[in-house]
Amino acid sequence: MTLKSLAAAALRGTARSPLPALPPSPLGEALGRIQTASPEATLLARAALSGLHARAGLVLDAATVLPPVQLPPPACPLPPQLWALLPALLGTPLRSAVLDDLELGRWTLSAAQLLSLKNSGVRNLQELWPLLDERGQAVLDGHPLQVEWQKADAQAQWQARLHELQAVRTADPSAGAAQTLELWQAADANGRRDLLDLLEKGLLADDLPLLQHAETDRSAEVQRRVRMLQGHLPGPLQDELLALVPQVVTTKGDQLKFRPFQLPEALGTPNVGAVDDSDLHRLLGALPFSVLLGALDVRGEQLVQAAEKKSRSLGQQLRAQRERERPERSAEAQAPVTAADAAEWLASIQQRGQRDPATFGRLARQLDPTADIAVPQPLPFVMPARPASLSARQLALWEERQPAVHHERQAEAEAAWRSLMEVLRLRREWARALEEVI
Repeated sequence: MTLKSLAAAALRGTARSPLPALPPSPLGEALGRIQTASPEATLLARAALSGLHARAGLVLDAATVLPPVQLPPPACPLPPQLWALLPALLGTPLRSAVLDDLELGRWTLSAAQLLSLKNSGVRNLQELWPLLDERGQAVLDGHPLQVEWQKADAQAQWQARLHELQAVRTADPSAGAAQTLELWQAADANGRRDLLDLLEKGLLADDLPLLQHAETDRSAEVQRRVRMLQGHLPGPLQDELLALVPQVVTTKGDQLKFRPFQLPEALGTPNVGAVDDSDLHRLLGALPFSVLLGALDVRGEQLVQAAEKKSRSLGQQLRAQRERERPERSAEAQAPVTAADAAEWLASIQQRGQRDPATFGRLARQLDPTADIAVPQPLPFVMPARPASLSARQLALWEERQPAVHHERQAEAEAAWRSLMEVLRLRREWARALEEVI
């Protein structure tokens, strides 16, 4: 009896044909012992046993691939004290410092540990792939995490290439511009956007051929940005814009007004309906912020605030332009952080309800972890200055809402204090754990 004969009997039905004869073999004896209440059940049970026999009774062929080499155990696995703290630390501003400590100690992670971090919600696990031990890399070979790491590694190499390019552009502008153009022609869409960011931070006169070449880029966003960047270089376009801007942005007392105008053809055609692309966006974005202020003889914050009243996205664009032109504040970044800075940060949250992530990160990394930071005490409620532009009904609703807003800000400040205290606690425990294992 074969599986084929059993399948044929099942197709005919046990009412029209008997069960197949049993073969004179140990399998036949085993099949004969299967007797159930109905022929149908007997047929199915014998088919199941025959199928198992067919799969298990075959002689294995010679292996075509050698068995894997036994991998050695990890030479320097992550100590338990550090592993216990790692998941919590990876979700804080201390992440980079912690990864540096692991690399310095040459500690490695297993595949199980990496997957555990993934299941606990830790993000950007591709940064941890180089920490996998040899066994972990073999286990996770082909895992989606490996694909993510390969992408991250390629991105890291690209960022290193951009860093090298920036150094060349600073040391030799002519050679730097030529290399930028060469890299642009070989880059994909994401790479060209990164190169545009590089140009916006430090445009060179020799970059004009690249900007003209990119006017025909397939991306409308790239076309818009390179056209505006051409106005950042001294030349006929910048002269035309400097003559036009005072006619568009006029002053009446302390108020700035934006008048209608005809956008120069060199700046292209705005995308109709796009909130961040208009004639005014392109005109004001086509001049360096400092040059724009000089042409208008106004203060930077005055211009930004007037732009925000006209369009939120326009104000954001001008703020970004101003920020790009500000010098690096490395000295400020290296200034010592004190408990007074933390108290000031918490007070600002109480008053304005905005938790600045950059300040939190700076406090988390640089503040003395043993510093005594008092929990912010709730401030007394004071009605803020009433907006003049609201109707009577709107003003009544606004006033009704203010006590709740005040309460939310006090709660937010207390939550920020707890977050800061937790990070400082983790820093202390991590430092103690490092002392134990080094």
